[in-house]
Amino acid sequence: MPSRSPIDAVFFDFDGVIVDSVALKREAFRSVLVECAGDRIETCMNYFMQNGGISRLTKFNHVWTMILGHPADQEATNRLAKEFASRVFTLTCQSKYICGAKEFLDSYSREVPCYVISGTPEEELRRIIRARGMETYFRGVFGSPPTKVEIGNEIIRRQGYSKLGVWFVGDATTDRDAARELGVNFVGVDGPHLRPYLDGSETMIKDLTELAEVVFGQTVTP
Repeated sequence: MPSRSPIDAVFFDFDGVIVDSVALKREAFRSVLVECAGDRIETCMNYFMQNGGISRLTKFNHVWTMILGHPADQEATNRLAKEFASRVFTLTCQSKYICGAKEFLDSYSREVPCYVISGTPEEELRRIIRARGMETYFRGVFGSPPTKVEIGNEIIRRQGYSKLGVWFVGDATTDRDAARELGVNFVGVDGPHLRPYLDGSETMIKDLTELAEVVFGQTVTP
């Protein structure tokens, strides 16, 4: 690696970018909602698929009020979110890395500041990172309730990073939109939360084996 990094920082989404946990979260979302959603379960799942990367409380509130048509009920949506969290925590801790993710972090995280910026609740996200023994990879681990734009802006402000030197790696349109609003570079990881909605203006990679080539002009072998 060059002695001087050509970038200031890399912001990573977590699910579907670092760990292969998107499918298990999708099935957990379905299992939590199937009884109360009835014949509207597929509408709920379509919303879930199109809104990867946002807070689960936002998702459950939207499903509860806008899709199922119930009056706003914070207790009910908190209960759904808690049940969802209990189903996915252990599975996420045990999920495999996305191909190339561990190798990228092993090779570059000591030289380039790496951050996790996720829609997962921050306390839970940090528990997962600790349980997986990943703390040393990241300068910071951040989750909801702040938005990804709020988190990203705060990191850039505090650290004095150049926006042209920051890369945001995500697999959802919310990640792409956050990168655009932040004014940083975006790399999309191919997947169901992103592929159907790209307009061709951003870089797309199949997995993280290709990330080093995009940001450094180097390759990482899994």
